[in-house]
Amino acid sequence: MPDYLNEIQTIFSDVLMREGVLPTTDLLETGLLDSLGMVELLFHLEQRFGFTTNFADLDFENFRSIERIAEMVVNADVNSAMQGAQI
Repeated sequence: MPDYLNEIQTIFSDVLMREGVLPTTDLLETGLLDSLGMVELLFHLEQRFGFTTNFADLDFENFRSIERIAEMVVNADVNSAMQGAQI
C-alpha cells in the first residue's frame, strides 16, 4: 500500500493544492477535504487507478484520511480483479 499512499498524496496535493498532509491526518475534521473536493478527488482517483464508484455505496469514512483512501483504492482494485476473473 505504500505506493498507493504516495500516489494519493501526490494527487491530493496536485488536485486540491494541499501540501504536506500526513497519511493519518483527519481530512474531514480539519476541513482539508470538503464535499466538492471529495468529488474532484474521487474523479482523479478513478481516472488514475481505473475503478468506478457507485455514489450510492460511498462511505464518507473512506475519505477520513489518505490512509483510508488508499485502503478504499486497494479494495476497489481487488474487487475489480475479482470481477474480471469471474467473466
